[in-house]
Amino acid sequence: MTASRASLLAGCSAAVVSVLAAACGGQAPTAAEAPVTPKVATARIPATESVERADGSPPPVSLKPSKREVREAPAVLADVAARHELEVVRPVASEVVSRARGIELIVQKTERDLPREFLEAQGELFALLELSDPDYRFVEGMFAQVRENVAGFYDPDDDKLYLLDDLDDVARAPTLAHELVHALQDQHFDLGARLTYRRGQVDAAAAVGAFAEGDATSAMFSHLPDGALSVETLRRSLAASVALSSTGLNTPPALQASLIAPYVDGYRFVEALRARGGWSEVNRAWRDPPRSTEQLLHLDKYDAREAPLEVAEPTSAPFGVEARILDSDVVGEQGLRIVLEPWSSPPEAAAAAAGWGGDRYVLVSRSDGARREVALAWRLVFDSEVDAVELERLVAKRHPACRDRGVLGPLAWRRRGREVALVAGPLARDSAGKASRARGASCDHAKRWVDDLLR
Repeated sequence: MTASRASLLAGCSAAVVSVLAAACGGQAPTAAEAPVTPKVATARIPATESVERADGSPPPVSLKPSKREVREAPAVLADVAARHELEVVRPVASEVVSRARGIELIVQKTERDLPREFLEAQGELFALLELSDPDYRFVEGMFAQVRENVAGFYDPDDDKLYLLDDLDDVARAPTLAHELVHALQDQHFDLGARLTYRRGQVDAAAAVGAFAEGDATSAMFSHLPDGALSVETLRRSLAASVALSSTGLNTPPALQASLIAPYVDGYRFVEALRARGGWSEVNRAWRDPPRSTEQLLHLDKYDAREAPLEVAEPTSAPFGVEARILDSDVVGEQGLRIVLEPWSSPPEAAAAAAGWGGDRYVLVSRSDGARREVALAWRLVFDSEVDAVELERLVAKRHPACRDRGVLGPLAWRRRGREVALVAGPLARDSAGKASRARGASCDHAKRWVDDLLR
């Protein structure tokens, strides 16, 4: 389970990455500073030794490279279970598949688990928040990264583990260990059900997805001779791997951040649990996992079970009676941090996001003849007014109270007490998806909408 729920994601992208992470699994650095590709994991599979189909045609994938991994999987499963202080409930079927077949399986799982409209909505969020070019094809870009970086995946749907047949010898063993940890998580803690997409619950799923990735990554490192890496080394290695990949130059930095956030944040959380109680503490946490990315990012808030604030769905009435809600969900602290990073710096973004208490956004759409217009309304509530002021100061460095952004439409925002409201768009698209300026978009309208959100 490594890859993208995910990223997908975060509020906007981490969420996707985390949900996809339920379907994917990855390879992490095997040496101190070596950049490594965060490979993807998703499903479970029984091994097959047949070399041809019943009709005599060749098999869809070559099974030759799979024999050693299939043979070794039970021993590796027993080893990671013993280290994890868990029992093996049942054997885990495994198969080695071609990269093309692996990607096909991941795409199929994504289409089963995530509504296409949800994935496309994440692309509109990226565009409206200036995290990507308005004509960037988010879904295609996300899968391009998965296609290049996937190493293997465990699929809870069929209780099967898949490894790609083009892994080198260095990558094979840790990937196998990583994915088998996901299988144990599913056997003992019902991982598949915990990562099921539900509208309005994406931040909670992102927290569980990151916990799962951090658990598998930490266990994978403990399985290696060199042992654990520091959190910062892991972050730099994964960031370099994604950025320096052949698709890295065309991938928005925020999407890159969403791809690595579940691993880094989850790894930090698990390492903190292990430091105070070993694997038994991690297993205990699985019985009551973090309910938000805020809890995942702050162990003290997890210990206190600090619940996210419930924020009512922002009104879409100012967009018109014909408006249709494309998506409505929670960005969460991890997602907010990812949104803020391109507007400031990673340390500033993390500090400003740390005061997050709760949020809710709506992405709305309406038809304008042959064109479709989309806009975002987002309401955030912070733990205190001091926290809200900290966010206000950061956002003010990038955005005035309202700014007309041409094709993207206006972006307006305002703080009141410990609440912050933001409206972005509308952005128009033609039937081919090409972005253009929406008719009637104005700061006056956007600011009135912001005022409605804060009433």
